[in-house]
Amino acid sequence: MSDWRTNPRQGRSQFLPLLDEIKKRLTLGETIKMIFESYPELKMSYPQFTRYIKKYCVDESKLVAHETGSRKSVNNIESMVVPPVEAGRKLVKNPADLKKLRNQSIDLEELRNSLGDKNESSDS
Repeated sequence: MSDWRTNPRQGRSQFLPLLDEIKKRLTLGETIKMIFESYPELKMSYPQFTRYIKKYCVDESKLVAHETGSRKSVNNIESMVVPPVEAGRKLVKNPADLKKLRNQSIDLEELRNSLGDKNESSDS
């Protein structure tokens, strides 16, 4: 393996001229991997490319996360809203609270009745 200190460090100087085009492609929904693979002339690794994307593009663009199921995409952690704790539910703050919660008995009939409208029974 070659010594990284002897290799010329030209990644940023190759990345910055392409920045506007990369931002446009990100806003159109292309994945970072697709964009990286379309520039074989870049002499940088994929992890370095993603670091430059995070540094120069994330704050300004809306990245489209390709996720499965009902998960929602989140642009940054600051935009996440923590829902308030519902009445009757306990907030777990530490491992001791979690252990107490695990040791409690659960009334399955009450749980079934609390999961929505009583007219929407799955038994019928």
